[in-house]
Amino acid sequence: MTTANPDQAFVNRALAALVLILSIFAGLIVLVAAASGVSYGPVLASLMMISLWTGVAIAAIAQVVAIAAPGTWRLDVRAPWLAIAILASGITMPLFELFKQRILPLRGFPFDRPIAAFERTLLFGHDAWSVTHALFGTVGATLFFDRLYAFWLPMMFLFPVVVVVTARSERLRARLLICWLSSWVLVAGIGAWVFGSAGPCYYTKLVGSDAGFAGLDAQLARLNAQAHANGQGIAAIDFQTMLLDGQSATSLLPAGGISAMPSMHVAMAVLFALAGFSFGRIAGWILATYALLIWIGSIHLGWHYATDGIVGAAMMIGVWHLSGKWMPRA
Repeated sequence: MTTANPDQAFVNRALAALVLILSIFAGLIVLVAAASGVSYGPVLASLMMISLWTGVAIAAIAQVVAIAAPGTWRLDVRAPWLAIAILASGITMPLFELFKQRILPLRGFPFDRPIAAFERTLLFGHDAWSVTHALFGTVGATLFFDRLYAFWLPMMFLFPVVVVVTARSERLRARLLICWLSSWVLVAGIGAWVFGSAGPCYYTKLVGSDAGFAGLDAQLARLNAQAHANGQGIAAIDFQTMLLDGQSATSLLPAGGISAMPSMHVAMAVLFALAGFSFGRIAGWILATYALLIWIGSIHLGWHYATDGIVGAAMMIGVWHLSGKWMPRA
């Protein structure tokens, strides 16, 4: 009489959990979309294709490496994980955009004033952005944060597939994938709804008149003019304008919606760091430094209040610890 392989049983449970999380998230959002008559097919199809071909390319590269170094990587063993990773990145993004552009606006931005007031109390009447600009107020430093911030998007999108290819154990693979997927529901979804806020760069446009944040707008415009004089530009400013214009769009956009608290950029960067430490100390500290720079950059470029990143990081660490109780050997 044979007994079931406990590792295989774990794999089956982990894969089922990932499918369940993805299905619940997709089902709820699609129902709302159907009720509102929003067409999301083109956006879903384009992101799915990007995710599919990216996953296939990374898997092919990994398989070539495995052929050169036998026993290091097997596509047949990781194929189910790879399929889940491709679906996770390909489906989650358009569904999140649907939530951010069509559901989250119903919440409005009630928390900007309390967050701004709280930070000014802590910083003796100053805004967090004024601190970063006092320290890193040059156009060169601002462009550095801008480029670093832009690099986050491909890192986030590729994370599930890269984890499947590189994770040493199935438990670590499952834990990282579940944290990545759950964070879009808990941090970017529920967290964003509870703490509805637009962020410093939109304060004067969507919340109300404020001398402090008007100063931020002027400072970023001045730095952007300097950058353009040198043949460059601060991409965040163009993207912020695009998101603001998209607030009135009637169709779903590939990238749209405004939400500040909690910071998903910082939360996801913290997950990168946690993944890095699971692979090695050097990788962990490099990615932890990246997470810190993303937090500073999010303040410096006006995307977030300082509190947004702290709350996002705390929520992601909470998700990580909860996942560890379910799979303590990861």
